[in-house]
Amino acid sequence: MKRKITNRAEMELYIQRIKSMPEELKSELLTWEEIVRSPHSYSFYSSKQKRWNYTPRNCKRISNHWNFKGTTKSGASIVHCITDVPVQNNNCWTLATFEKGVWKVVKSIPI
Repeated sequence: MKRKITNRAEMELYIQRIKSMPEELKSELLTWEEIVRSPHSYSFYSSKQKRWNYTPRNCKRISNHWNFKGTTKSGASIVHCITDVPVQNNNCWTLATFEKGVWKVVKSIPI
């Protein structure tokens, strides 16, 4: 199980250690007032209100994976983190903003 990051200094150190993330996106991430790390992957959100089934409007996300399949509690298939344009998973880090039910890509930078 991943260790919970308990303060801003630990979060900044954690981000700086991610070798594959482009410096431009690390810098962007460190400007956010709130930084919330997914407990499951390299995904970061700009709001503590973010939940698995709820994303606040204008929430930002930086991640290396998007448009991934999952299942609901009832077993139905679902696609998570749907972007308005295609992105290259695991080959790029992407910054997007959540608007009207979809993630609007701001920039995507190759690893």
